[in-house]
Amino acid sequence: MDIKEFVKTEARENLAREFTKEGLFELKEETIRGNKYSVFANLPQTLRDYFQFPLIHGEWDFLAYEDETYTYQEVLNTSAGLAHALVNDFNIQKGDKVSFSMRNYPEWIYTYMAVTSIGAIAVPLNSWWQGEELEYGVTHSESKIFIGDDERLQRMQGHIEDIPRISIRCDASKYTNTVAFEDIVSPAEAFPEADIDPEDDASIMYTSGSTGYPKGVVSTHRGVVSAPETWALMGQLAASIEVEGVPQASPVAGENPCTLAAVPLFHVTGSHAVFLLSLVTARKIVFMYKWDAKAALSLIEKHKVSDMTGVPTMSWEILQAHKENPEIDISSLKGLGSGGAARPPEQIKAQEKEHPDKVATVGYGLTETNAHGTNASGLLLYDRPSTAGFATPFLNQIKIIDEDGAELDSGELGEVAIKSTCNFRCYLKNEEATNEVLDDQGWFRSGDVGIIDEEGFLYIKDRIKDIVIRGGENIACLEIEAAIYEHPSVREASVFGVPDERLGEKLATRISLNAGAELSQADLSSFLAEKIAKFKIPEYVWFQADELPKVAAGKIAKKQMREDAIKELELN
Repeated sequence: MDIKEFVKTEARENLAREFTKEGLFELKEETIRGNKYSVFANLPQTLRDYFQFPLIHGEWDFLAYEDETYTYQEVLNTSAGLAHALVNDFNIQKGDKVSFSMRNYPEWIYTYMAVTSIGAIAVPLNSWWQGEELEYGVTHSESKIFIGDDERLQRMQGHIEDIPRISIRCDASKYTNTVAFEDIVSPAEAFPEADIDPEDDASIMYTSGSTGYPKGVVSTHRGVVSAPETWALMGQLAASIEVEGVPQASPVAGENPCTLAAVPLFHVTGSHAVFLLSLVTARKIVFMYKWDAKAALSLIEKHKVSDMTGVPTMSWEILQAHKENPEIDISSLKGLGSGGAARPPEQIKAQEKEHPDKVATVGYGLTETNAHGTNASGLLLYDRPSTAGFATPFLNQIKIIDEDGAELDSGELGEVAIKSTCNFRCYLKNEEATNEVLDDQGWFRSGDVGIIDEEGFLYIKDRIKDIVIRGGENIACLEIEAAIYEHPSVREASVFGVPDERLGEKLATRISLNAGAELSQADLSSFLAEKIAKFKIPEYVWFQADELPKVAAGKIAKKQMREDAIKELELN
């Protein structure tokens, strides 16, 4: 299909209709939680079945970490071994929750696959969280066991020590009630028997919203697997666009392509767009211990990485690092995708100009939508670099609504609402919050403000929620304010985001001190480091003796303070 036709909504629908009328992507109608949806007729509907999908190429490489490499079959067998250990040694049953937190190790994959394949519920916790935060995730989810590496187990010392633990790549004897992964896991040929329905809960992923504690986002098996399967279809649609000599999609097919896992796996970008998508596209995943752009270049060269998806910062830093290290061969890299935050249009324009052989892609989605929402790549994106993309026809619906939920016309500004099988089921133990964002028709209110143009392309303009997105991390301002208020010298505090070229936003705070009190930024940071993850600690801090400015209603004038901070920091 010619690209001039593809930009039209009707043309995309016609093309999607051809792809989905039969074969791998054939669609059927099914009623889910009282609403009708289009679902794949021939693709797996549970994670247990989905993990069997790549066994047709079981001897191909799947995971690489430093000097370690594991095939698809080896990963499946190790995961099955862990599943047997969870059932036999810890009595983990269908519906039980298993919390885990670690760096991007192969064991993260083993754990996710093992837990969900026995019908238990995976609870991947933010690996940057401190002890109190990890304790909250474990206790709120009512997890029966915690699996973590040395850093996370250290942070968990003194917190809920009665819960059993499995240690990853460290000495288990240092910790109470802990056994080592290697002591209990032996590869197995198959997972324990389990009867899993597509609508059974599969995962709880915690996300920061506009209110204090992170909310547990509960997703079903069908909700999770629908995301990578839909992306695979999107890749097919993009690949069908006829533009001579100009690739339109990142490589998602061919013999054992390779992707770089630069984002944390506890993010839906990492777990879904990197890990789960690799199963259906037969990709090898190369893990990074921590993000470093030059180290990433070396891994791209060594493993002949074909595509990479990360927060916008990473895509840009890869290209900048290559300017400084042109001797490193990254010619294998054909796709540079971004998710987790908006990618600046200037970066997209620069990539098109300087690296026309590397396809830029963007995606918009949330934890509540299992990372799926809209996508765009290639010339579609270069022609409209501010867009977040378009929804997959039949499988995903996007609309703009007003405060009352009424749909707005194209070009009108309002809240972005999303409906698909990828949407989460509920917030754990929070019916009120669930009902605020999920209506009885299955539409999810994203909290983002945007418009949809006449061609069906979405543009994100603002956020309703009081959150800051720093390097792809959603940070609730209220949570940080609550931690600051615990300091005895603080009378008032307001936290907000200011623009940052590299990370998108950085955290800033203005604090009113109690009479006669003194407090430095260094002392505040040390105080907060015991309570919240490092990335949540404000990088810009202003102290004052008088009250913070207020609006007419008596609320703190956060918008005004943000504007003043931007001017003072010369960030315009």
